[in-house]
Amino acid sequence: MKESYRDKPLLMVAAGVGLVAATALAIYLSPLRHLVFISPTMHEVDPKEFYSDFRVHPDNYIFVDVRSPNIYHAAHAEGAINIPIENLFDEHYTLPKHGKKIALICTTGRLAAIAYGYLEDWGFQNLIHIEGGLENWTAEGLPVAGANVYQPTTPTSDEHQ
Repeated sequence: MKESYRDKPLLMVAAGVGLVAATALAIYLSPLRHLVFISPTMHEVDPKEFYSDFRVHPDNYIFVDVRSPNIYHAAHAEGAINIPIENLFDEHYTLPKHGKKIALICTTGRLAAIAYGYLEDWGFQNLIHIEGGLENWTAEGLPVAGANVYQPTTPTSDEHQ
């Protein structure tokens, strides 16, 4: 049977789909999948800006301090709950991916940035990073709670800041 001109576009589409599938599979199964072509962006928010909205609309947020419990209990941003970074693997299943924004804070902002990246890898797109962490929070005069609010804590080397 002779091929008609109508069958050629269908064959070309099938070949194209096969080529795309083979390329995607080759990338996924190779180290190429770990290359980042576009730098990730982090939604950073000034502490005063965040706190003014958090005070008015607390139900719109889950405010998470990712430091160790000892450091958190000594001093933390008012309204923040403690989910230590090492517990995020288990706790990320309980956090909402929609509806509420998850605001992350730590002492300087570095640990919260790691938590941000981790949660982003799990598909969370509702994340906020408090710029400068608790250091910036207190420098802007925002309320702090805890057992050791007026004296800075000296964490031991094994605790996360």
